Amino acid sequence: MTSIYDNPLKFKRIEVRPMNSTIGAEIHGVDLTRPLDEQTWQEVRQAFADYLVVYFPNQPLTHDQHLAFSERFGPLMAMPQLLSVEGYEQVHIIKRDADDSSRVIGESWHSDSTYFESPPAAVIMRSVTVPEFGGDTGFLSMYAAYETLSPKLRSLLDGLQVVHSATRIYGSAYHAQKKKFSSVNARTDLDIEAGDREQIHPAVCTHPISGRRFLYLNQVYVQRFEGMTEAESQPLLRFLYDHAARFENTCRVRWQKDQVLIWDNRCTMHKAIPDYIGRARYMTRTTVAGQPPR
Repeated sequence: MTSIYDNPLKFKRIEVRPMNSTIGAEIHGVDLTRPLDEQTWQEVRQAFADYLVVYFPNQPLTHDQHLAFSERFGPLMAMPQLLSVEGYEQVHIIKRDADDSSRVIGESWHSDSTYFESPPAAVIMRSVTVPEFGGDTGFLSMYAAYETLSPKLRSLLDGLQVVHSATRIYGSAYHAQKKKFSSVNARTDLDIEAGDREQIHPAVCTHPISGRRFLYLNQVYVQRFEGMTEAESQPLLRFLYDHAARFENTCRVRWQKDQVLIWDNRCTMHKAIPDYIGRARYMTRTTVAGQPPR
């Protein structure tokens, strides 16, 4: 769906600097420490819808301000596997200490918590401490991943359902391996049976705002196509993951202190880039509740 704001020069209250022609934009001319007037808010919402990943430099928010801005996007939800800031149940911690050698949460391309019946719609993340280099986050457009497939393959995928679960995050598959996530971020008391519980979503969904179709699968939570074995599913899934991650479908965000970033968790994937060994990184995030993918 074409937006009236596809040309960034049409924004009047904010300055939008696209990262490329597919996904991502940097936004200036906004002070998120104060309530936004309605026109500025509508332009921020439109930029988010157009570019899927938008970030705002130099925004030294308090936890309360972070929550207030986030709640304008919709009701917030808890994330059971993440720890929260004390006194702020809906502000979650994404932290890595300088001496941490455990696995990095989000180290593979994924959308968050697709094993839920209603996965998150969006995430608003704020940087508190960032290393002097490294620690970027990659994003990719699942609109582009779907739209650049052949019509024949799109038609096939339109009729498929996908089985998701958190078994590799806190279920039996996770506990069967030796290398664990850091307890600084993730809870260690989650129910293994709940982690193994399966949820089915369509392989291709329609965005509730844009009306565009997008691939809805990821290598962290997807187990197989419904009605197929894992062995039968893997060749097609591997092709789709590689196709989605083509450079022209992606952008890479370099974090700075006090930067606020929003991503659409429905039609994007993201991954943490753990290239800052021996350095600390601390973020907080809020999560906007979503609807069952359709």
